[in-house]
Amino acid sequence: MPPFLKLFHLFLRTMQFLFVILVLALSGALIQQQDRGGSPTRVNYSIFVAAFAALTHLYLFPATLVDKIASPLAMAALDFLDAVFFLCAGIAMAAQLGGRPCSGYVYLHSNGITNGGGYESPHRRCREADAMTAFEWFAFAAFAASFLVDLWNYKREREGARSRVGGRGARGMGQV
Repeated sequence: MPPFLKLFHLFLRTMQFLFVILVLALSGALIQQQDRGGSPTRVNYSIFVAAFAALTHLYLFPATLVDKIASPLAMAALDFLDAVFFLCAGIAMAAQLGGRPCSGYVYLHSNGITNGGGYESPHRRCREADAMTAFEWFAFAAFAASFLVDLWNYKREREGARSRVGGRGARGMGQV
């Protein structure tokens, strides 16, 4: 991988880690603030997605640094899963929140995410849910970009393997 691309990939991995930690913290806060009843399923899904991405980072970040443990196909598969999961989480949260401002009393107390089962500050929950949704979209973009870098690296690796096989003096079928 060219050095500039490796630096870009490391930058993406760092941003992904930051976004994952923020989504994990915000979704954990929303679950902890739930006074009564179960936490909303969309928030539960968001914490699952963040936890899954944190686990995949245990392989992805070191593999980005050390080429010997990197498998472009495995990295692409994990980045693809993370991107799809964050896309689904972002869509689900945005659909539930509806893009409304956090100032309407009726909206705050009728929305399952913002009312928090009776939590004393629905304005705070609404802002936290909006921030979590935004970071889910940022994480999706970062994982999608990493997926594209992984695909490019996989294609480059396969072309390099073909040229090494053909470059050793092996004759093609037309030369036999």
